[in-house]
Amino acid sequence: MPKLSLQLKNIVKAYGAVPVLKGVSVDAEEGEFVVLLGPSGCGKSTLLHAIAGLHPIDSGDIVIEGRSVTDMPTRDRDVAMVFQSYALYPNMTVAQNIGFPLRMRKIPAAEIASRVGEVARLLQIEPLLERRPRELSGGQRQRVAIGRALVRDPKVFLFDEPLSNLDATLRVETRSEIKRLHAQLGKTMIYVTHDQIEAMTLATKIVVMNKGDIQQIGTPHEVYHHPANLFVARFVGSPTMHMFAGTLVKGADGISFDDGKGWRVPVQGVDPIAAGQAVLLGLRPEHIVLAQPGSGESATVESVEPTGPEDNVVLTIRGQEAIARFPTGSVEAGSTVAVTLDIAKASLFAADSGLRLN
Repeated sequence: MPKLSLQLKNIVKAYGAVPVLKGVSVDAEEGEFVVLLGPSGCGKSTLLHAIAGLHPIDSGDIVIEGRSVTDMPTRDRDVAMVFQSYALYPNMTVAQNIGFPLRMRKIPAAEIASRVGEVARLLQIEPLLERRPRELSGGQRQRVAIGRALVRDPKVFLFDEPLSNLDATLRVETRSEIKRLHAQLGKTMIYVTHDQIEAMTLATKIVVMNKGDIQQIGTPHEVYHHPANLFVARFVGSPTMHMFAGTLVKGADGISFDDGKGWRVPVQGVDPIAAGQAVLLGLRPEHIVLAQPGSGESATVESVEPTGPEDNVVLTIRGQEAIARFPTGSVEAGSTVAVTLDIAKASLFAADSGLRLN
């Protein structure tokens, strides 16, 4: 049975009368990369800060490697945090910044120098050790901040949107660096972001949050391809999943989706008891593909947004607008094209509750 590095048990937190965390429970196995994903204000940073001991919780329990740390000060929790703002000491060199946590623990100078050297080699920042933060780029500063966390060798690493201050190129480079470090170290990492690309590329487990509640916990594949509800379906994925409104009807061939305007398609994995229920049929952009003229569904191209290798294309299909991704230059605005809808990969949601039905 996998060893649990971190257990969050029914964490509740409010600021005055405003609930921020509404009974959040998450388990992180040893070596997992868990991403807390959600929009601003969903409670993900508050949860991370609670793990670190920076914010006291109202109720619940935080357990690290079988030991409750809920009432322990930050210094005794054996966690290390990487902040969005780097939080480096401007008057210290890179080597001094990285070694600072060890000096606070009264570690001998020779051991500090050795461990700082190891971390610098791991992060490939050895030539920077005598520089000060003002002499570094944003990406280099973030590496130093990561190095300061690494040198402590904690049980759990905490990352609070560490890439949000970097430009696009540095974000990609630093994201790859963090992924490499995780693979190399095998340490448990908890990472907060609102960026779904970061979540999909880094995580072994994604925790999708909204308004202080967990919406879904799963692998990147599960969260993207099998969203638990409408919020997850719409939040994860860019462009977002498009929803066709309709009703489930029962026929001789099983359950079908009917939009009430003459479009009826069979759907799989739905309990027959759901017949008659108002639903939303969700399709990702890649589930809408170009077809040979005269086949499939007729669609009008409303607009084309080039993104490089592909175009985001706004289509009107059966009176509704949907977004597809087509090869660059394959269609023009104002034209009529034939498309095939991959209904076998569609997600079905109850119109009232928003819960997934298939």
